[in-house]
Amino acid sequence: MNKKIYIFALTLMVLFVGCDKDDIEYETDYERSYKAWQSFKESNNNSYRYVVTGSSWTGFAWETTFTVQAGEVMGRAFRYTVFNDIRMPDAGWSLEAVQLMIDSLERKHPGNTERLPSTDSLLKVLSWNEQHPNLNNPDHSSGAPIWTLDQVYEQAKNDWLRKRDNAQTSFEAKNDGLISSCGYWEDGCMDDCFRGISISSVEGI
Repeated sequence: MNKKIYIFALTLMVLFVGCDKDDIEYETDYERSYKAWQSFKESNNNSYRYVVTGSSWTGFAWETTFTVQAGEVMGRAFRYTVFNDIRMPDAGWSLEAVQLMIDSLERKHPGNTERLPSTDSLLKVLSWNEQHPNLNNPDHSSGAPIWTLDQVYEQAKNDWLRKRDNAQTSFEAKNDGLISSCGYWEDGCMDDCFRGISISSVEGI
């Protein structure tokens, strides 16, 4: 009797392990990319720079650049590449460029000029950077979460790639085998539905 119980329990354990592996979408692609990441990390002493991008149908796009040294995030820099349908100049945001934006907003919304921000305050919203140990300033909520790529891969495996009955999942590794896009969007969602990450570049430093 005890032998039968042992065999039954062992069978259940094998089934559960099998189901757990099947819970991840793009498992083969993920594992291949994860191996590429391990190789990249070793060859660069776990020091690199990567850029996370995002956008909204409302006329905004942005990017957050992370600098990681020896496996620790040492810097985070953010900038809007499109703000209120106005594209960032090739040279980046400056006081002059921001003043032109405010002038444009004044023409679009006459009579509401008292509600417009000052040039200095808007420039601080459009572009900012922070360095260790002063990361995660509460005024900088627009930036992507402070993660190393190790943490990105963990998030992908434990959340973004989990099978869901009510969502579509995607995974791409166009940064020389490293994650370039990973996430999901729920069925029936209409606007800004993607939950995950988009990484435009990864480079060793």
